[in-house]
Amino acid sequence: MADSKGMCPHRQHMDDPNIVWREGKPDFTQVNKAYLEGRTRVHKEGSLEKIVEDLVKTWEMEASHKTRIEDWQSVDTEVFTIRANNQRSFTLKEMIEEGNYNALMQQQPLYNSEAHTFESSHELFRSAFSKGFPWELIEVFSGPPRVAFSWRHWAHWTGPYKGKDPTGELLEMFGMAVAEVDENLKIKSIDVHYDPNQILMKLEGQK
Repeated sequence: MADSKGMCPHRQHMDDPNIVWREGKPDFTQVNKAYLEGRTRVHKEGSLEKIVEDLVKTWEMEASHKTRIEDWQSVDTEVFTIRANNQRSFTLKEMIEEGNYNALMQQQPLYNSEAHTFESSHELFRSAFSKGFPWELIEVFSGPPRVAFSWRHWAHWTGPYKGKDPTGELLEMFGMAVAEVDENLKIKSIDVHYDPNQILMKLEGQK
């Protein structure tokens, strides 16, 4: 997709021919389109908001698609940890094995992380959100080295979820995060706070 005005996300560290991709080099054309059509914020090029949003999107790309620690560039691979809602922390190696969804949805009544592999968890939500599951940064509250920010994740429910037919409705969830970064803006840790039931309840047919 053309990016003459700097509108699309800038996901870095994708061009090294030696990267081992989980399912081939990813194509973000569809999710970029969903992002541009559904976002609620437009951050100026060079702003702290744009820098942080692109850093998180680069991290998200690596988390979903890179299988080797040595291919990761968005994080300090020796110290990186991530946790959500004060549950257990995951190292980079553990997160690569478990996947984003399992790492970020521990101890949830509507999602059993212990029953899912990386592959099954991603297939579950890729099926439901077949046109993409975009993410945007809403506001930055503090700059480096501890970057606190709010965010929004959204998708239209366009495919089956656990055998349930899609409704086509817009599903959204909001949250906060604090990312500790080093002097090169490599992420050392991410601490996420959010309620996944904002979306899970809708997918399960609950109000």
